[in-house]
Amino acid sequence: MELYLVLFLGLISRFSGTAGQQKSYIAESANVFTTAFLKYNMHFRPYNESSNPLLINVRLDVVKILDVNIEDSRMTSIVDIRKQWVDGRLYWYSDLIKYVTVNSSEVWTPDVYFLNMESQPETLINPRFLTIESTGRVDWFQRIKLLTPCSSEPDTPGNLTCPVTFGSMQFPSSELDLNNIECDYNSENNKRFNVTSVYKEEVMEDLPGAPFDIRTIKRGSCVVNLFIDMEARKKEQEASYKYSAQRSSMNSSSVNVIASVFLTVMLSLTSMLRI
Repeated sequence: MELYLVLFLGLISRFSGTAGQQKSYIAESANVFTTAFLKYNMHFRPYNESSNPLLINVRLDVVKILDVNIEDSRMTSIVDIRKQWVDGRLYWYSDLIKYVTVNSSEVWTPDVYFLNMESQPETLINPRFLTIESTGRVDWFQRIKLLTPCSSEPDTPGNLTCPVTFGSMQFPSSELDLNNIECDYNSENNKRFNVTSVYKEEVMEDLPGAPFDIRTIKRGSCVVNLFIDMEARKKEQEASYKYSAQRSSMNSSSVNVIASVFLTVMLSLTSMLRI
């Protein structure tokens, strides 16, 4: 009760004693949005008063590995992708307001896609808002469920290499540069598959169908190296097969019991009708 009373008195003192500051904050907020978005055009990428490519920092966190299909060499995983860049057009100066949150549909965002996915990715979390700092730095986050290919050596079927590759589909490296790539994983959620390492890699590869020189695409990859205990997996499959067979046998026994009861009842009814 005392805690609530202290909080209540604090709120009263804030709104009664700092009414001038509140008005100043509201006026400053309006000024910030006017300054940042008055002539802003989200349809053009930021150039930041330079002809250099826009630098995009990308961080990929492997949140969880849901499944690894050894036969088809595929990995199903949940990943968080965080993108950060500086849009100089959104710069402002204020002692009161250091950052704002705005609707992501109102701001230019880079087209960083997963390029080696084998099916349409499922977006699990796609925040409606993104954060902009007074320096023009923009932070954006998404959580996505992916199906990506893996590869393995014939003599080591339990060792899989599963890259998660991402990059731009529209901008060449002269326009968009994946400047800093970070990869990480949650080891607590990946104990079953024994993730041995996740590392970063920047490569230049072909991208068929691109509307420009395909060799100028800059990609990033977070590579998951998996080691799966094949003996343990075989035992799991055998146990699952035995359980299924046992269940099927139980179901068959149940059908036989029901049929036997039904036949007994019918014979009893027939005997009664004869009497």
